[in-house]
Amino acid sequence: MTNLEIAQQKEEFISLCRNNIKREGLDELLAYLEKSDFYMAPSSTRFHLNEEGGLCRHSINVFLMAKKIYENCGIKDAIENGQSAFPKSENMEESIAICALFHDLCKIGVYKRAEKFRKDAAGRWETYLTWEMKEDFPIEHGVKSVLNVRNFMKLKKEEMLAIRWHMGLFDAGDNGSGNRRSYYDALDASPLVCLLNSADILASRCLEQTTEE
Repeated sequence: MTNLEIAQQKEEFISLCRNNIKREGLDELLAYLEKSDFYMAPSSTRFHLNEEGGLCRHSINVFLMAKKIYENCGIKDAIENGQSAFPKSENMEESIAICALFHDLCKIGVYKRAEKFRKDAAGRWETYLTWEMKEDFPIEHGVKSVLNVRNFMKLKKEEMLAIRWHMGLFDAGDNGSGNRRSYYDALDASPLVCLLNSADILASRCLEQTTEE
């Protein structure tokens, strides 16, 4: 990703935040992101959008995907018409924006550049530049994002659940049946949980590429 592309998507991200989120604390949260590596960081070390600017791009992609699912798959109409298992929710669009755009704040300051060794096609050792993960606050992925957002902005219960479980069972499979039950209970509690989980999977697995190093 070029510096120009990174700068353009930074403007896009900030515009999406300001146009869709009116909650108190947004300015402080954006100021925090400005001082961090959020706009330059990759989205992963060796999977989707493992390149500079990948984290911001992924956050935008998840928001756009969640918005499309909500508006085009009958979810919005079902909730508003009382045909859904969930009650009508006030400011659902704002909640979607908050959850999608900020769901991966746990990745801020985590990915570092590293030089590693490998053998080339001729069997000779060579160095290459890659990413590695150095976590200074080892806590559950989704929980860390919730905490990061709540440092600046109040969250509704359903927003906390959605951000916490945005990776679905990928973040619960190794943690025992208690966590799996919590995930299923969260799905029953709010459509935001399933919506964000689905948007995150579709964006990372179907839209976003991996850079070969």
